[in-house]
Parts: sequence; structure tokens; C-alpha cells
Amino acid sequence: MIPFIHTPRRYRRGTILIVTMFIVFTLASLVLVMCGSMRVEGMAAANMTAALQASAIERGAEQYVLAILTEQKDTLGDLTEEDFGGPNLSGVPVGDGYFWIVRPNYGDNNLPLFGFTEENAKLNLNTASYESLMRLPNMTDDVASAIIDWRGGPATAGASSGSQGSYYGSLPDPYRSKQAPFETVEEMLLVQGASRQLLYGTGDAPPLGTGSTQLSNNSGSVTDLQTANGIYDLLTVYSAEKSGGQQVNINDPSKRSDLRDLLGKTLGDNARASQIVDGIGRATYKDAFDFYLNSTPKMKADEFSKIYDSITAKPVTPTTGGTGGAGGGAAGGAAGGAAAQVKGRINVNTAPRDVLLTLPNLETADVDRLISQRQGAATGDTSVAWVADALDKKAIGLGDRITGKSYQYTADIVAVSGNGRAYKHCRIVVNASATTPQIVYRRDLTDRGWPMDPQILASLRSGQGQQSSATGRGSMPGGSFR
Repeated sequence: MIPFIHTPRRYRRGTILIVTMFIVFTLASLVLVMCGSMRVEGMAAANMTAALQASAIERGAEQYVLAILTEQKDTLGDLTEEDFGGPNLSGVPVGDGYFWIVRPNYGDNNLPLFGFTEENAKLNLNTASYESLMRLPNMTDDVASAIIDWRGGPATAGASSGSQGSYYGSLPDPYRSKQAPFETVEEMLLVQGASRQLLYGTGDAPPLGTGSTQLSNNSGSVTDLQTANGIYDLLTVYSAEKSGGQQVNINDPSKRSDLRDLLGKTLGDNARASQIVDGIGRATYKDAFDFYLNSTPKMKADEFSKIYDSITAKPVTPTTGGTGGAGGGAAGGAAGGAAAQVKGRINVNTAPRDVLLTLPNLETADVDRLISQRQGAATGDTSVAWVADALDKKAIGLGDRITGKSYQYTADIVAVSGNGRAYKHCRIVVNASATTPQIVYRRDLTDRGWPMDPQILASLRSGQGQQSSATGRGSMPGGSFR
């Protein structure tokens, strides 16, 4: 009998370990994939939160602008660059973020880099003459003529009226010459010959808020600031003023009583008013500055400043003599005339050099005198009488072209979230001529990239924050908390 031999069973102990490791690795891979996905979702959520924060800060900056123009529109000259986030780039804090209101870099150390930009300190595309347009940097005869033609103006030398019409019709996407006023400055890109480089520049300009004039393009060659900036910041379509009433035509003998009433009411001295009016006699004047410089007895500077916006010097013909011409009627409410709107006059107190050079018959030396003498004017002074002292007889002819007041303002707003993840760049134009200022133009410029010093974003993203030496930025300058 063969004895039964028990053979021990062989267990495959390594199989369980291998299966377990496979399961663990599979789960670990799924966890890593899910963690990566969640990390992306988390970053997207953080970026969206930062974008919403930057957008909210920018909207808050718009309300800040409206509040200033509502509460301090008569004392804007008292504000400093610190009220707009400069000049040390500290920013105006809103919650965890900041905003700045920046101005164009005109290459003039006497002009601020932060604050509002007056639309009256620019050349109005709808009223500028061919000669004024030709005085703009890098402007050509063809483009200036095309601008006049586009808005329906008379033909200029070397161009026939409507001559650009065939050009627009021959384009791949044809359209017609508008033959009507410009509605925005950007509309100029539709005009024949007007390139983006002419309007916006070459892109070599230094960051906003820095004031640098050291320029070099990608090829290493140096370009000038005018070419780098373009002419966009020199142009407007919004500049307009309201006088107290219809202007008195000083050349119209039938309006002498209106002029006497205006002077008596404005100067508070009827005897002095009669003296000035009686001294006119049969004289005719080219403009208000001619009246000021050649009147007998000569008016004082403060007297002229008070009536400058209420008088005009239009030619009087038999067909207009009874009404004083286009500018006839009572001024300053002397005879209950309706308020007249004057468009396109340049604010000589705040305009940059390139805009002042567009004024007729002025040379570089004349503009230098204007800039040097306006520095001594009191802050917020709206007088233009000093122009006659600066230019003497050369001021004659500028009476209908310059002003010392502004009613429309551009606010170029740059907002950033506290962590530097997102920013917002918007430009608004506010009409402050009415009791309640209104935004009449808004454009989002965020897609053009960060316009200021890149170090600001780098500091915020590294967690160092935005260093600020200013305090009390949560309050309205000179007003209540907003």
C-alpha cells in the first residue's frame, strides 16, 4: 500500500501586491489629473475674481470722476496730481486695488502726467481749418484735404470737392464719404490716407505716467515723441462752450445799447461802460483782441476778461446790420437772448505746444512766449487777456479761436486688482457743461496692454503691494467720502 503523501499548496503571494500597486498607481494618477484640473479651475476662478475686481475699481473711478466734476468743477485748479494717483505712481486705493487717471505725455515738464485732459485743449476735427490741420505733426496735404472733404467742407488747394468719393467706392468693402461732422476721433481711420500710425503712433512711446522722452524702437533707432504718440491726443470732436447768451457784435452800431448794458452789468460801472462804448465811434474791429488793443480809452485786462466770451466782431452788411450779423443780439442775458454754443475754441491756458502751434500766424517763438507767460497765471484762472500782452498785435485774429475755459474732460482710467492678476484700462469723456456731468463717450482699451510702468504689476504680483506715501485717499479731495 502506497502511503498518502501530503503536498503543501503553493500560494501566489506576489499577485495581490502587484494588483494592489496597480490600483494605487491608477488612483494616484486620477488624483493628480483631478488636482491639475482643479488647479486650472482655481487659477481661472482667481483670474475671473481679479478681473471682476479690476472692473469694479474702474467703474468706481468713473464715479470718482463724476463726483469731482459735480462738486469741484469750479475749483479743479486746486487739485493736484496726487488726487489722481500720481506723481509717484502710488495710485488711488479702492478696496485692495488701485486706479490712476493718467494724461498723455506731451513732452512738456510743465504739464501734469496725472489728471483730467481738457477737450478744449485739443484741436477740433469738425472746426479746424486746412491750415490748422497742416500744422499738426506728420500731417500731409492729402490727409488734411481728405479730412475737410469727409466732413463736407469746401475744397482745398490741390483737391476738388468730393474727389475722395471715387477712392472710397473702389475699396474692397466700399463706402461713401460721410459729408457730415466727425462723431469720434477714431472715425478719422476711415478717411483716405489716415493711417493707424499717424493717429496712434509707432508704439515706441514711454509708459504713461513716467514722463520719459528717451525713445527707441525695436530696431534700436531713436524716434521722436510726436511720431511715437501719434496725433490722437491732439484731436477732439467734443470741445464746445456755452456763453451766457447771444454775443453782442461790437461792429454793429445798432447794438451799442446792448454793449453798454453788457458792460454796465458786468463791470458794475455805468459811467465806465458809456466811456468805452462812446470811444468806439465808427471804428470796426477784426476780433475781440483788436477791440481790446485798439479801443479808446483802452480797456483794462480784468474788464476785457469779463466780457470776452460775450462779444464778437462780425462784419456788418446791409442784410445783417439790423441783427448784428450771426453773432448779434444781447449777451449775458442783457436782452434775454438764448445761450449760444461755440465749438472748437482752444483753451490757451492748458493746451500743449503742438496744439498751440495750430493757431494761425503763430511761430515757435510766439508759442514759447504763451507757454512761459501762462505759467505765472493764478491756478484755475480762465482769463485770456494776458495773450494780448504776450503777443501784442499778433493776438489779433485769435479772438474767435481761443478760450480760457473747458467744459468737456477726458479721464484715462487705469485700474488694477490688489494681486496684480487683472487690470482695466478705459477712456471716458465727460460733458460737465450741464448741472449734472454726463459721460458722452466710453471706450475699453484693455486689449492694448498695460499702459503704465510694468514694475507696478510686478510688485503687486510678487505680493509686495503698491507702495504709497499718500494717505487719506479714500476721501474726495476737498469733499466728503465717496
